[in-house]
Amino acid sequence: MKIMHVADLHLDSPFKGMMKQSKAIHKQLIQAPYQAFERCVSIAINQEVDFIVIVGDVYNAEKQTIYAQNFFMNQLTRLDKAGIPVVLNHGNHDYLRPDKKSPIYPDNVYAFLSEDVEQFDLTSKNQETVRFYGFSYLQKWIKERKSQEFPLNPRETDYTIGLLHGALADGQAKDAGNYAPFTVQELVSKQYDYWALGHIHQAGVLNSVPLIQYSGTIQGRHRNELGDKGAYIVELTKNSPAKNEFISLAPILWQSATIECQQDWQANDIVQQIEQVIANYRSEAEASSQSQILTITLSNGQRLTQELQEQIEKGELSFAFETSGVEVDVPFVAVAKLYLTQNMTLDAFQYDENLNQSFHAASQRLIEGNAYDDIMKDLFQHSIIQNWLPEFKDDEELKHSIIESAQQLMIQTIGFDIKEVTHED
Repeated sequence: MKIMHVADLHLDSPFKGMMKQSKAIHKQLIQAPYQAFERCVSIAINQEVDFIVIVGDVYNAEKQTIYAQNFFMNQLTRLDKAGIPVVLNHGNHDYLRPDKKSPIYPDNVYAFLSEDVEQFDLTSKNQETVRFYGFSYLQKWIKERKSQEFPLNPRETDYTIGLLHGALADGQAKDAGNYAPFTVQELVSKQYDYWALGHIHQAGVLNSVPLIQYSGTIQGRHRNELGDKGAYIVELTKNSPAKNEFISLAPILWQSATIECQQDWQANDIVQQIEQVIANYRSEAEASSQSQILTITLSNGQRLTQELQEQIEKGELSFAFETSGVEVDVPFVAVAKLYLTQNMTLDAFQYDENLNQSFHAASQRLIEGNAYDDIMKDLFQHSIIQNWLPEFKDDEELKHSIIESAQQLMIQTIGFDIKEVTHED
């Protein structure tokens, strides 16, 4: 029996971070999740899978555009015509409001519409029976351990599969407890044949037997969601470990590259190095037919002249690779961000343990504590921001950029007069 496991489509993602940089690329990004899911459906039909499971966050928000709703229904109808049942639940982004009528899906769709763990018993083309367990979000957060509410496998069907949109309780994310937290052992103890997970945007196997895994998102939404994105085709056979195949779906990949600055570099040296990185990714884009959006970090920036550093910090280097107002061919390669970092942290702090600990403690407060929210509170509460840019408060890319800048400022302020240590043979 073959199952297509997909999650976190995030249709309607705004990709606002690219809007000012390039309208043409922003347009491509807006369409990318739709193209990815349409390809997903085509592959499912061509591979003649028995079922598709969609594990939450079909849409990026609780309120969806007509375009996104119509697109998704059309794809479900394609699957219906191909005789492929769809089992889905709603996640924290597309949660079902109790005061709002539930969506009406085509006849091939089996949707979990309650926060209570429910079940569907279905039969494959080869007359193998499978029971699906799952639940949906009816609110933005679920703090309860929903994994504990899934029943022990009753072994009343050939296979038993769990759908869970949630986060590892012992994971690194500070807000994991808000999203139906679970442990791998809790899932293993249920003795299911397969666990299809959603919520985390990076594909990854948490356990091999039974197979427990995230399929990740189908299209990276910002520069922190690096690399290829897609879905899994899982093949289940009685008395054998599940087989697993990753299916690439993303039309656009976010990538990162680092260039180490040298002491004698001038402006043209840096431009040439960046052009070489772009050329390398262009070859990759043409080979894979996947566009590439790059974040390039210039490390050891302290090796450059002060004047050149200041020019880069002002954005003059970015102008050399500006794509705003320029039409792009597909697949394309574009530079989204250029960073200059001064790698003086070790030199500045390694001789003073208290200073080193203070630096890392301050950084952690920005990343995990309330410092960022406290600092940005007045800005986020400003009437202009609330009326016109309310999503800024939850913009993870903005937060990441500000934290990076704060860390770099601490390094520059405290360690600016520390000479780079060199070792000669």
